[in-house]
Amino acid sequence: MAGGGGGGGGGELQLLGTWSSPWVIRVRVALETKGLSYDYVEEDLSRKSDLLLKSNPLHKKVPVLIHGGQPVCESLVILEYVDEAWAGAGPPLLPADPYDRAAARFWASYVNDTFFPSWKALFRSTTTDQRAEAFKNVVPQVETLERAFRECSKGKAFFAGDAAGLVDVALGSHLVWIKVVDEVAGTNLFDEAKFPGLAAWAERFLSLDAVKKAAPDAGEVLKQYEGFLAKWNEGAATPQKILNNDLRIHISAMAGLGAGGAAELRLLEERVSPYCIRVKHAMAVKGVTGYECVEEDLEHKSELLLASNPVHKKVPVLIHNGAPVCESLVIVQYVDEVWAGAGPALLPSDPYERSRARFWASYIDDKFFSSYLPFFTATTEEARAEKFKDVIPQVETLEEAFEECSKGKHFFGGDRIGFVDVALGGYLRLFKALDEVAGTRLLDAAKFPRLAAWAEHYEAVDAIRGASPAVADVVAFYKKMQAAASH
Repeated sequence: MAGGGGGGGGGELQLLGTWSSPWVIRVRVALETKGLSYDYVEEDLSRKSDLLLKSNPLHKKVPVLIHGGQPVCESLVILEYVDEAWAGAGPPLLPADPYDRAAARFWASYVNDTFFPSWKALFRSTTTDQRAEAFKNVVPQVETLERAFRECSKGKAFFAGDAAGLVDVALGSHLVWIKVVDEVAGTNLFDEAKFPGLAAWAERFLSLDAVKKAAPDAGEVLKQYEGFLAKWNEGAATPQKILNNDLRIHISAMAGLGAGGAAELRLLEERVSPYCIRVKHAMAVKGVTGYECVEEDLEHKSELLLASNPVHKKVPVLIHNGAPVCESLVIVQYVDEVWAGAGPALLPSDPYERSRARFWASYIDDKFFSSYLPFFTATTEEARAEKFKDVIPQVETLEEAFEECSKGKHFFGGDRIGFVDVALGGYLRLFKALDEVAGTRLLDAAKFPRLAAWAEHYEAVDAIRGASPAVADVVAFYKKMQAAASH
């Protein structure tokens, strides 16, 4: 995890946060929902405490939940940790059914990855024209969430049904800020006439006792926001990046039910995509066979893909008994849960170890790949050389993460391939292809001996070899993409 395995204080359960942060609010709501007692430590992000820096050295951000001296970072990871570590306390945040769990994970990620960045433009707007344009741009995401509420709630009070769950907490943590921005900007984001489901849901969510205990006073938030606006109008930077998204997972989509086909299990894929490869690796490790692979032409997307993944229209999509599951890390967890008795578990049984695996898998997509992508898209030798240097610090971090997670064994998951192995392993053929074309060596054994050895161990596993495309095919795809980019 983003911490050295320590950093606890006097209490059994501590939360490091800032009072108005929606990412912190969602954790406080979860803790209150579960009926847990905890010590809250208010952080000054302009003078970060030694405890925060020790507990979250990678991102140096809140929230951080410290349980028995062990730090758990990143708000959605913390929510799942709380739900698993205190499974018998309060209502569950995630449902028992694996497909419903996958849907909840998808929509919680959608809130972070798609809705919030769009709404943030409205939050940062300082003129009438800016606000009108930003508001117009965020409405399509609210329309999507209105449809998601109808789909997920099945006519009940919350996204999760009769009680608030993961998606409710993920979106609900933004409600005070949404109301404050509406007041200042003269907007009405969850307009009852346009979005009756969300409008009624928001009132119900804010009336929950757990939310009343955890949510900040709207008047105080308004004062803080007015202070931000004054500084932005002066051309100054925001004093606290309280609304930085702490989870920027690469996301595909989660569609509604019913876009199936004749096969019981079908994978819509692009064969050389790292995100599709990791899904095939997960199914191979679990021993899931007999599924149909449907190669998609992403320039001419099939009706099946568009029906199965209407939100983002991307691969991979796993269709199981007619129900589509989207976004690769969500699919991998779905596979691990549905076929729990088949093959080794990809996620460990201990809640803290599970939270660490989720954290590092998210880091791979969010931090590592976002730094690797400019190298991947560079079209000249000079640009590649420059961008290659930029990715090295993230590889150094992963080298340290491997030492921490593997405990001296072959894989991030220990003796066997686990969730983080599959998350990073899906990229290995891409690394080899780009190294061949660019004359680089990303996982250089001299610089990164643990990762280099891990890659050899990983690709030596029969299940992985059988589920991976040939490096030559990835090279051909990359060269074709480069040729198209240069014209």
